[in-house]
Amino acid sequence: MTPRAPLRATFQHVVAAVYTAGTVFHLVRIAVRLDLREMPYFPDVIILVLGSWGAAGMILFAKEVQFRGTWEPLVHGLITFHLLISVALHAWILYVQSHAAVAVFGIGYSYFGAIYFGFFAWRSWTMRLRPLANA
Repeated sequence: MTPRAPLRATFQHVVAAVYTAGTVFHLVRIAVRLDLREMPYFPDVIILVLGSWGAAGMILFAKEVQFRGTWEPLVHGLITFHLLISVALHAWILYVQSHAAVAVFGIGYSYFGAIYFGFFAWRSWTMRLRPLANA
């Protein structure tokens, strides 16, 4: 077993779980009209840790993904970019101990967020890598 084997075996599921949770979060936020400045900090820690793991896998194993069409490499890149930005943003939030940086994302953003998080979750749950013998 190589040192990268645990990452290869789990990263896509981690990414899928992050975006599934994000979809649920946006739907709940819409339902209860949650102000992001009132959020606890533990979700930021989760995003920092799991998002980093997922982004590392998305980058390191991108050439092993069995893309289903010309659209999927673009989506893979968008997910990877979004994860990297999210990790940086949530690291900043933890560093300054303030959610002011996300206060610009009003409730209206969550309607859009729920849709693209759901799409990113679906794509991540259904993403497949080539078998190791062919990788």
